[in-house]
Amino acid sequence: MTESAGLSDPDGFAFRALHPRWHTVTYAGLVPEAIGDVTTRLTARADLPVRHTGHSPPRRGAVEESRRAGNDRKTIAKQGGWVPNSGVMEGYFEDGEGWEENAMIGVL
Repeated sequence: MTESAGLSDPDGFAFRALHPRWHTVTYAGLVPEAIGDVTTRLTARADLPVRHTGHSPPRRGAVEESRRAGNDRKTIAKQGGWVPNSGVMEGYFEDGEGWEENAMIGVL
């Protein structure tokens, strides 16, 4: 799946821009603000009872999948760009318990 989406490079962009005229996927990545805007608009269209931002689902899903893969908290913190024992990261652990319909399943 990742190769067909052009995501075989682990250091490449997961969220990429579309060419403004041809609407083809480019190699350039989206800026963080654009990812947040897309996530917020999509969750609003889905009529969810909460307002998600760019940090919410992707980062929470990455934490949960890394934990399921057997990584320790130090490794997960490094993967997510958090300092060790980050309160934000710990919150994702708490919120992620029991979340079986995780879109990140199998990514890590």
